[in-house]
Amino acid sequence: MKKLFLLFLLTINTSAGLLMAQSVGINATGALPDPKAMLDVSSTSSGLLIPRMTTAQRDAIPSPPVGLQVFNTTTNMLNLYKAGQWEAVALTAPTTNLVHVYSMADLPAPAGNAITLDASKMYVFSGIVNISPNYLNLNGANLRGTDPSKDGVLSMVSGAVLRSTGVSVFMENLVVLPASGSTKAYDFADATGTKFCNLFSGCSVVEIGVPSLGVGTISGFQAITITLNYWNCQDGLKVAGNVGKFCSATNFVVGIAGGGAGIEFMPSLVINDIDLSNNYFIYPGQTGVKVNVGATIDRGRMTTNMFRGVGTYISGFDSYTPAWEMRQNTYIPNTRALGSVYLNSNTAPTALPVPNTFYKIAGATTTAKEQRFAASANRLTYTGKEGITAKVLIVMGAKSPIINGDFSIAIAKNGVVIPFPNGSMAAASNNQSFQVTLTTELDLATGDYLEAFVRTNNISSSSLVVEELQFRVTD
Repeated sequence: MKKLFLLFLLTINTSAGLLMAQSVGINATGALPDPKAMLDVSSTSSGLLIPRMTTAQRDAIPSPPVGLQVFNTTTNMLNLYKAGQWEAVALTAPTTNLVHVYSMADLPAPAGNAITLDASKMYVFSGIVNISPNYLNLNGANLRGTDPSKDGVLSMVSGAVLRSTGVSVFMENLVVLPASGSTKAYDFADATGTKFCNLFSGCSVVEIGVPSLGVGTISGFQAITITLNYWNCQDGLKVAGNVGKFCSATNFVVGIAGGGAGIEFMPSLVINDIDLSNNYFIYPGQTGVKVNVGATIDRGRMTTNMFRGVGTYISGFDSYTPAWEMRQNTYIPNTRALGSVYLNSNTAPTALPVPNTFYKIAGATTTAKEQRFAASANRLTYTGKEGITAKVLIVMGAKSPIINGDFSIAIAKNGVVIPFPNGSMAAASNNQSFQVTLTTELDLATGDYLEAFVRTNNISSSSLVVEELQFRVTD
């Protein structure tokens, strides 16, 4: 029996592996085990097979020690006992949509200068990546950096560095460096009206000593949102196409030169809403915000924007353009509706054939103000987009054409006289000068118009010449 046991140990030592001290080696070559391993198994044709069992069999193991491993045939998962319970061990690394970009080698290969990104990925840039002479076709992929002053894309490509068509755009903390005179940062377009373009915090455009074509163009999209960005280039952003909403908030714009504008709305633009708030336009000369002839804007709002050194703050519209509301912008008056017409030395008679009946005052009025009002002969039409409560002032001066002449004035809205309140006078002798004043308030919607009317109250008079008239409406 002793001889047989010694023979068994010798067989293990020479043919299956080597047993030394407390390290066990199992191999077919007789190699010594690694001294740091209690068990060193080596093979190029076989694997390690650990105990296989069902969940019920695993749970029947009494007092399993921490670190015990089995393969669970019920779940087909490797199980590890720790912290008083069995846990499944993931056998594959978790999937991620992040692609970390340190150089062009981390991007898809260019094809005809186009680097087309994977639409399912978020590309995270570390450092400035020079992709010259290529551009990125975003293709629905998202871009971001960590440090917006150090992470981004540089290119000398002719045209835009970043381009997309018919997909949503999302960027954050990423600077674009257009590095030639024929390069701009963006060319994003959506003709479907269903996509979104979001350029959030730190999406800067910075020239590096070479004048460029600037920020570039965004055309279309259901909504365009641009917030907390820095542009330092010769030309700003151009907005075109059919757009739902455009919002630019707390952006810092410098470096505009050569006839450029910070934000420019192009002739092809058809848009529902524009909201510009808390933006800084700081550069000498040039234009802040420009609306080109042909652009169709249903609603626009500018609030607390700062202009310093800018030559023309706004171009193509003003505080009284019907579509726009202006509040607390430097050097730009707040929006106010004000319409005013007057008569001086008028000779046109107003026929008054029936006593106690109002007739429109005749005469060719002169227009004094047309701020959200359109003026014509003794008529002020409200053109603002939002309804207002208007204050109305009428002052009429005339000479009584009859003895005991008694006259009143009233306002007509949309051709219908509002009889009360009205302005009246005491009876005047023949050829006596008199003045009548009326002040009131009326609600006005877009297209409503007001006119001044007069009547005789007691004695029939063929006519009255209203020599002087002040007719003023304001919000």
